Amino acid sequence: MHYLIYQSSALIPRNSSEHDSILISSYRCNKRDDITGFLHREQDNFVQYLEGPKDKIDDLLHRLEKDWRHKGIEVLDEGTLSTRRLPDWQMGMVEQGTFAISDLLEISDTKLAIKSADPFDLVVFMVADAGLLRQIFDADAN
Repeated sequence: MHYLIYQSSALIPRNSSEHDSILISSYRCNKRDDITGFLHREQDNFVQYLEGPKDKIDDLLHRLEKDWRHKGIEVLDEGTLSTRRLPDWQMGMVEQGTFAISDLLEISDTKLAIKSADPFDLVVFMVADAGLLRQIFDADAN
């Protein structure tokens, strides 16, 4: 099992319907390729954590590099895992007053300069954020 975390600059507006399109196509393709993880949008930045077979993650990264909805992909960390940290694939958007990378890692509100952050801290954030969203979704469903 392989994992990868990257950041990129979003080229679509924060409230764009393209976010739904990302969610739908990612769910379908990632399920097919046995990839799980979490896509987080904060300000004008995407941060994504992925886990699955290395060849499938490499293929996905090549597709993402061609995606017009963002630019400047920078791989922050990658390596091997013995077990998955996230059992499914989710996407989260940070709005005012929600759990943000800048809160956890003490990063400036004006820019996510996360390339200097410890990648393990980013993975912990992504897992915690996905868990928080899962709890909110489960509460809303009941």
